[in-house]
Amino acid sequence: MTWFTIAIIAYFLNAIAVTIDKFLLSKKISNPAVYAIFISTLSLLSLVLMPFGFKLYSASQILIALLAGLIFTFALFYMFKALSQNEASRITPFMGGLQPIFVFILALFFLNENLGLQQIVAFVIIIIGTVAISWQGSSKTDKKTAYLFAAIATLLFAISYTINKYSFINQDFISGFIWTRVGAFIGALVLLASAKNRCDIMLELRKPKKQAGGLFLIGQLAGALSFILINYAIAISSSVALVNALQGLQYVFLLAIVFSLSSKFPRLLEEKFTTAIVIKKIIATLLIIVGLFILFV
Repeated sequence: MTWFTIAIIAYFLNAIAVTIDKFLLSKKISNPAVYAIFISTLSLLSLVLMPFGFKLYSASQILIALLAGLIFTFALFYMFKALSQNEASRITPFMGGLQPIFVFILALFFLNENLGLQQIVAFVIIIIGTVAISWQGSSKTDKKTAYLFAAIATLLFAISYTINKYSFINQDFISGFIWTRVGAFIGALVLLASAKNRCDIMLELRKPKKQAGGLFLIGQLAGALSFILINYAIAISSSVALVNALQGLQYVFLLAIVFSLSSKFPRLLEEKFTTAIVIKKIIATLLIIVGLFILFV
């Protein structure tokens, strides 16, 4: 399969994971570090891939991959800090529109990735469509610090993905991916140095779980597969910036899934579907499609 096909599947799976999270999660994030630690610790599951081609490369290459993972953990931490202060419906599109720009700039200077005029035009149109399809506008309850944390998280994600691409250039995918996940776990250990974080994790583990077990596992599996496929698309593509830009497809998939389920599960909707909103989202979807057409015509 081409990197484009893999990216489409990855963003579709992520849309499923996000939909399930919307359905299951109702509480605000208490301690952002707890969520970042849990996710980064689960990264060690990537070790099951070792029999499928894991190799040892130079110490410098291993350290670079570990750094990418460590930065990813702190990107998660700041993202959850942002989400603890504001709604996902406002933070997510802010990050979704900003991250491809950061990745594009970093890839240009550090990976020597050069996009042609046609690719740049498509890139810009897709980003505009991405923001338009998911943005809900400002709110009186918005906190400026939430957007600051979101900007920091977005920059850290962009750095992590750019370093990932560098690692995949110099290592095979299995080896590079495993080392980045080990790096994420090291990031979790850094966060665990805080006594408060350790205490909050113990409290979280002792709480009775309200999630519907099977549905929760499906969501986590979809999210994990999405993450692996996105990284694989980055590994085999010519541009990490273009792979990141395609996350606009995730919002198209998410809109379709939520809209199709909204009559049965109304709480999935985070905004009312007025005529104006529907028109805006249709136009945004068309922009993303036009961008993709320009990119691959």
